[in-house]
Amino acid sequence: MAADSYTALVEELEKSAQATQSGDRTRVSRLALRDGGIALAALSFWAAADAWYAATGLSAAALLSVLDGVAAGAVLGLLAHEWGHFAGARWGGGIAPTTRFTQLFPIFVLDMQNSPESAFRAMSVGGNVAHWTAVAALFLWVPLDAPGRVALACGAFAFAFGASVTEVPIMRRSFAGASPVESFEGLTGAKLRRDRWIGIAAGAVLFAVIV
Repeated sequence: MAADSYTALVEELEKSAQATQSGDRTRVSRLALRDGGIALAALSFWAAADAWYAATGLSAAALLSVLDGVAAGAVLGLLAHEWGHFAGARWGGGIAPTTRFTQLFPIFVLDMQNSPESAFRAMSVGGNVAHWTAVAALFLWVPLDAPGRVALACGAFAFAFGASVTEVPIMRRSFAGASPVESFEGLTGAKLRRDRWIGIAAGAVLFAVIV
């Protein structure tokens, strides 16, 4: 997310009369339950399609299992990414209140003006470590013996690849001494869209190689 978006969210949180004493708009436990439910729902849709294909071998079942797999994998990658960012920000000592329950993403906002720069670095590293951990877990634990199963892992890979293409340069600038705001230099909507398509292309290539 660009620096101006973070600033807008910080201002919104500061003005909100609904914030708890900790600054959180929503309890972390409620967000965890919500996002855990989202993950379970995504996996359930994928598992149903995968089971249909395993039982029938139909081309339609294969197509649905692939589409559901890509979507579920991307959802798992995104959730891991967001919670990794959140854990890193809190672990790094940052002021990182949660957002509204009805706001899916981001689940928090780091107050970059009042948090130590180490919190920004920890937040950046946390998100990337988390989404690549999710990718590794899927490739290790899901048998890659059906199109939908390959798609599940490749969907997470596509998200992780695109996110890291965006965020690794930001991390490099931050660790080189740039301030959090300066680290976002050059990040535009066009670049975010390009990086997203790079991730999708990388996932598609990996899917074609494995299948």
